[in-house]
Amino acid sequence: MKIIIARHAWPEKKGFNLVRPHGHGAYTFLHFWKSVYMLIDGKMVLTKPNAVIIFDKKTPQHLYSPNMDVMHDWFHFEGEEVEELIKESRLETDKIYYPKNCSFITDTIQSIEGEILGEEYGNEKVANNLVENLFTVLGRRINSNDDDSPVDYQTQIDFKILRSQIFSNLDKNWTILKMAEKVNLSESRFYVLYKAIFKTTPNQDLILARMELAKRVLSQNTTASILDIALECGYSNEFHFIRQFKKHVG
Repeated sequence: MKIIIARHAWPEKKGFNLVRPHGHGAYTFLHFWKSVYMLIDGKMVLTKPNAVIIFDKKTPQHLYSPNMDVMHDWFHFEGEEVEELIKESRLETDKIYYPKNCSFITDTIQSIEGEILGEEYGNEKVANNLVENLFTVLGRRINSNDDDSPVDYQTQIDFKILRSQIFSNLDKNWTILKMAEKVNLSESRFYVLYKAIFKTTPNQDLILARMELAKRVLSQNTTASILDIALECGYSNEFHFIRQFKKHVG
């Protein structure tokens, strides 16, 4: 397989209008962060956010965004093994998919782009492996029986920024309400989206992060009191901290 070109988070201005009446000549992978008009089976269809499609080599392409700027990830690729790879991943060409939790697509294509633009030993092999992994994960998520609604890309970014802020300030009193307010959501909606994005509950994620911090502090500062470590990890008293530590660390 040969990856011809790859670009992640590629911007286009309002009025973006790409027409390829005879296709590209190579396979085209596309992931649009927001809605866009797309030619499917001879008809222009307005996609939902986070639409993914793999166009076959000769499939006519028409992509149009009349009212807003668009951001997308894409790459062109070719090779005799491509058809089998798509089939093994339980995917089809020329079909729109809406995979769950799409941030991995942008991250993977960023890595692919870096490999094909770089000159490191084995970069083409690594890029091909990344494409194979991308398709495998896509197929898994698209064909999953999980009924969670897909989370749009901007929401995933907002949650990752919030999670980084929480983990950088573990001494703070983080409640579900305070977390939810940071991203302007109700507690119940925040809980559902957090679990969908990170595959764990916000409380469990917070506890495990605090336990990792506690282990690090204990190993690096043998003179600190248990109370001081408890406060640094966000616990108001040492007894609650000790119970949590015994439960999660042993």
